[in-house]
Amino acid sequence: MKKSSSTTQAAIKVPILAYHKIDTVRELSITCISPKTFERQMRFLAKSGYQSISPELIVAAVNGEGRFPQKPILITFDDGYENFYHCAYPIMKKYGYTATVFLLAGYIGLMNDWDVKLGWRRFKHLTPTQIRFLAKEGFCFGSHGVNHLFLTYQDDATVKYEIQTSKAILENLFQKPIYFFSYPYGNYDCRTARLARECGYTAAFSLNPGNIISTDNLYFLPRMAIYRYDTMWSFKSKLGMMGNFPLHFERKKNLVINRCAYANLLRR
Repeated sequence: MKKSSSTTQAAIKVPILAYHKIDTVRELSITCISPKTFERQMRFLAKSGYQSISPELIVAAVNGEGRFPQKPILITFDDGYENFYHCAYPIMKKYGYTATVFLLAGYIGLMNDWDVKLGWRRFKHLTPTQIRFLAKEGFCFGSHGVNHLFLTYQDDATVKYEIQTSKAILENLFQKPIYFFSYPYGNYDCRTARLARECGYTAAFSLNPGNIISTDNLYFLPRMAIYRYDTMWSFKSKLGMMGNFPLHFERKKNLVINRCAYANLLRR
């Protein structure tokens, strides 16, 4: 077993990766990654000594508690697609990794008709049976809202419904508290962060890339999204392994690409 080190500082550095779909199908979206590419990435992480951790451990570390492995990494998935069960889970189990999956409480077991349709196919979300199985396998779960809305464009009542009701639905499914939230489209502001805290979440995740984590950003934790176009060079760059300039470039690129998701504002 690898040696662990105590973490007592208030600011920590941990890479947090954000995925969406792992599938063999081809579509226009850049969020769908082939199982072959995903396995190449997981194999690289394993050979490089990275060990997956949970969001609970990050919060504990920020509060001066808990112990990190020498090379921690938090792997997350937004939306909770069924292809996670069929494609991502077997690969992650093979390399000894777990992930945190943020579920859309209003679409469990249903097709993703919340997503804008510009010619590509629909995808099904995880079923309750699959979710419970993955939980027994050590995978963590959090909320991604009820209807995958741009929260900063909604009134307080709608935002609170999305954040609070999704929490209640998932807590009923798991029969235990849900502490983590991922903003749909990474769309958040001070108001949504405040409501997430008031509704009982311990932390919330954005899609703004970065790796400095402290009590100041627990409700908009930084994540680096992984896309279909990523090569192993860009993947390594996103982990900060290729130097500061490539890392900075990938972070800027992530921000630009994430803004393209705002085309979903036209879906209704």
